[in-house]
Amino acid sequence: MNKYIYPAIFKKEETGYSVFFPDIDGCYTCGDSLADAMDMAEDVLSLVLYTYETDGKAIPTPSDCATIQTDKQSFVQKTNY
Repeated sequence: MNKYIYPAIFKKEETGYSVFFPDIDGCYTCGDSLADAMDMAEDVLSLVLYTYETDGKAIPTPSDCATIQTDKQSFVQKTNY
């Protein structure tokens, strides 16, 4: 099994956090708290990349976190699988 590290964008919502991975289409989730959102981010990343591997799809190259711009209610965090 390969090891992957991708930037995830966490955004504070009215209740909880939303999370998406800008490098991976359809890879997003949410959580009731920041800790929950981080756990959910690892889960969704692992599921989506596992699907890529089993389907023989090319794994996207991760972006450099420093190049990702966010608004005032968001931040970038590396997430791994």
